[in-house]
Amino acid sequence: HAARIEKASASKATLEQQTKQLQAEIAEMDAGQSEATQIRASEHEEYVQSSADQKQSAEAVANAIQVLGDYYNKGALFVQVRSSQAPDFNAAKTDVAGTIMEMLEVAESDFTQMLAENEAQEKEAQAAYDKLVQDNKVSKAAKTEEAKGNQGEAKSLDAALLNYKEDAATTAKELDAVLSYLDKLKPQCETKVMTYAQRKAKREEDIEGLKQAL
Repeated sequence: HAARIEKASASKATLEQQTKQLQAEIAEMDAGQSEATQIRASEHEEYVQSSADQKQSAEAVANAIQVLGDYYNKGALFVQVRSSQAPDFNAAKTDVAGTIMEMLEVAESDFTQMLAENEAQEKEAQAAYDKLVQDNKVSKAAKTEEAKGNQGEAKSLDAALLNYKEDAATTAKELDAVLSYLDKLKPQCETKVMTYAQRKAKREEDIEGLKQAL
């Protein structure tokens, strides 16, 4: 009984320690996911604002290019007519228009590229967050199930320990009863032994007496 009680107690202690460790890991996982959720929300809010600004800027530049393109195209004929009168001035004006259009086109390209990169980063961050949530969900389910199993097994060991202890107590009572009974029999056994010894001695004395008489 003592060996079974000791083994069951050790197994129960191990299960309880494992359960505490699993619960700590689950709590740490929940805390980490909560922090990741806050970060993801902040990142998404920033993405929404920056992408809106970039899109608006790209559209504004595109509109400016359209307006200036129409303006310069309409003024091209006028420039050609005036070129004979002031060739240097009109040529310079055309060069300036071309430079402005090029700058606007570069700006539009930059805003469009930033928007695309911003969207790619948002998708990547969201995918990483979704993977974290899914991995945590699977891991948490496994750890929770393992903890439940440990708790169930610990309860079974509690029941077994109770039975072992009851058996041990019953056995101890039975042993005490036997020892008590033996203690009660001991004087009687000693008396019988002494009586037998006395009878044997008396018989030997009688036999010796007969021998002497003969």
